[in-house]
Amino acid sequence: MPSPVRLLAAAAAMAAAAAWGQSADGRDLFTRPDKGNCIACHQVPEGSGPAVRADVGPRLDAARLKGWDRKRLRGILDDPTLANPDSVMPPYGRHHLLEAREIERVIDFLHALP
Repeated sequence: MPSPVRLLAAAAAMAAAAAWGQSADGRDLFTRPDKGNCIACHQVPEGSGPAVRADVGPRLDAARLKGWDRKRLRGILDDPTLANPDSVMPPYGRHHLLEAREIERVIDFLHALP
């Protein structure tokens, strides 16, 4: 069971994120131009993000991501060129575009897609 101090710290972190207009689930990173900006290339199911006509990357939804565990998604987000040397997707981790905890938030968001 988490200690009261850890629970308070987690609540404070979530409140701070909300105060700065950031969600705790990674949707903000997925859509923010100064961070992931994944929405520039990927579509998501209606209601999961802005409606876009992006088609550089595949549409992302639960059916497409079925079977993609955290390790596989982390690898793709960290450095997609390891799986596909011709990938145009930025290496978010390798180039420090996203911190490790931010990549984890994006993975949480992707796993929550309908």
